[in-house]
Amino acid sequence: MKLNDLRPLTQETFKGTYRLTGRVACFDDEGIPYLKLRLSSCASDFVVLAVIGSIVIPEHLGHMDLVVVKGQVCVGAEESEILLTDIRRPLQADVAGLPALQTLPRTFCPKPEALDQLVAAVRSLRSAPLQMFIKRVLERRDRLEVFMKAPASRNYHHSEPGGLLAHSLEVAKNVLVMTEANEPEMPWELQELGFVAGLLHDIGKTYTHDTWGKPTATARLCDHADLTLEACAYGLAYLDRVDPDAALALRHIWTCASPGARYGATPAMTLARYVRDADAQSAMADNQRKAYRKRQPIGFGRLGNNTYWLPSIEAHG
Repeated sequence: MKLNDLRPLTQETFKGTYRLTGRVACFDDEGIPYLKLRLSSCASDFVVLAVIGSIVIPEHLGHMDLVVVKGQVCVGAEESEILLTDIRRPLQADVAGLPALQTLPRTFCPKPEALDQLVAAVRSLRSAPLQMFIKRVLERRDRLEVFMKAPASRNYHHSEPGGLLAHSLEVAKNVLVMTEANEPEMPWELQELGFVAGLLHDIGKTYTHDTWGKPTATARLCDHADLTLEACAYGLAYLDRVDPDAALALRHIWTCASPGARYGATPAMTLARYVRDADAQSAMADNQRKAYRKRQPIGFGRLGNNTYWLPSIEAHG
């Protein structure tokens, strides 16, 4: 490829705020140095070119850093390329104005359909504070990759790459189903709060596991459930200012006692039980599917130390 052969297409421009998810130094056929950059958002991934010396590239740009870019779609002898005309670090206003979860990098999600569902569900929330809360929890470089890539468990439910995201979505949706079935009169504000509580109930695993689901040193010393509030601290500090009751409710849901627990306050709202039960049902349903994945789904099946049983049901005319 010769950079000097690239010709801009009139009307074809490129701009936006993205995460830097790849970077390779290259030379064209004439020895001109340039960078090949992968830029990612929740909706798409682009590979763009930045010619060294023709534009000012911010120093110390790192993996997963946010950048604001402008560029031109160009055509060459073989294929089209996006040639950057400007790249800079974003201002706080640039990031604040983005739609919720815009900066989650699609290229790192093994289950893009789950990412699409997550983005659509969060953007459909009527509560602006809850949308902002989720942004402040998930759009953080130190945990978003694990949340999207990691399995929910290593050997049992949702153990495939992207399983943590899939399980979290299942729990959030099931909380809404339980609420509608049992308390259809519940205000939408509380229903959305239950969705958020279900979505982030396992967020502590972003501290205790890596992207492959391997336990970290933290996992040997702390239970992931005990790290939920820490993982949500930045978002909870925001909610404390704009909707303190919502912040308190989330803290209660995530820390109240489950059956057999030694510690924790007695659940004081039904949402706490819905989140607990939705979590258990999502896990058991996936475990049961795995117990029969290599055989007819009838009779006894095993997964690890767990035994499952499905009766043979005959249709009667």
